[in-house]
Amino acid sequence: MTALALPRRSDWPFVALVLACGAGGLALAHTPLAGRWGLGALALALLVGLLVAQPLPAPWRRRAQPALVLFKGPVLKTAIVLYGLRIPMDAVAQLGPAVLVLDAVQILVSLLLAGWLGPWLFRMPRNAALLIGAGNGICGAAAVLAAEPVLRGRDRDGAMAVAAVVVFGTLNMLLLPVLFHHWPTLFGDPGNFALFTGATVQEVAQVLVAAQAMSPALVDTALLVKMARVMMLAPALMLLALAARGGNGAGTGAAGPRLPVPPFALWFVLAMVVNGLGLIPGALRPALTSVDDVLLTLAMAGLGLSTHMSLLREAGWRPLALGALLWATVLMVAGTALAAGWVG
Repeated sequence: MTALALPRRSDWPFVALVLACGAGGLALAHTPLAGRWGLGALALALLVGLLVAQPLPAPWRRRAQPALVLFKGPVLKTAIVLYGLRIPMDAVAQLGPAVLVLDAVQILVSLLLAGWLGPWLFRMPRNAALLIGAGNGICGAAAVLAAEPVLRGRDRDGAMAVAAVVVFGTLNMLLLPVLFHHWPTLFGDPGNFALFTGATVQEVAQVLVAAQAMSPALVDTALLVKMARVMMLAPALMLLALAARGGNGAGTGAAGPRLPVPPFALWFVLAMVVNGLGLIPGALRPALTSVDDVLLTLAMAGLGLSTHMSLLREAGWRPLALGALLWATVLMVAGTALAAGWVG
């Protein structure tokens, strides 16, 4: 997991802001209106953070970044690992190989389309387009950051890719619960929405928010499907390294970087194994669940505070247009597989 750095004194006001937004989300989750709309603490904390972030001056947002990175990085990853202690091992067996194939297909489609459409249709550098494909197909901003050294991407390319992923991941996260509540049998069994969410939503945090907003019963499956995609990051990075070496020459002449599975994904698997072996005392489970809920809520507040409408302007139309096409394609592939009964 990301190394945990204690906040500096100058960061504490922004840490307090995240805590306030998280507390607001937890409080709003207990209101009748939130219950009527099916909004949980995660979605509400993120929305509170989004609303608070919009009027903040740009210098404040820049100064807030170290505090926000703490919550979007180590806090979120710790919360995801703890969530693994809640998932029964039989849930993993119920996924089946078809779901893993769907995850792999989603990643390949996203990368291949990005590598083709980016240079051909949008006149983007191929490696810059592949960064967007990695973020869309694998695990959002984390995949972009992991792919940057592999593709020798420029800072601006990485920033544009993250912006495209954040924009369409946020749309995905907000639209899927609406679709679920208005058309629950779109994929036959309503439970298939969990598979669809895990296979299409860009960020792990966004999967948690979307699935909880649909139904808490769908969260385990959606997160498992998503974590399978996260663990495919290593082979995907190997493919990208080959593409960079054989493409425009940007990746030649240098030793390739290490291509590990993200450590928090391995800790997540270990947590599921610990849970499956019954090593967690029953008396400890409620406390762990409560701590995890709070950490997840704070991470969502940090994610909301990090999302500003200026991302649209800074990214430009080309990365956003490519991101939109990749997003629509991934939705179509997963939707077709579920509607046809190939998965689920």
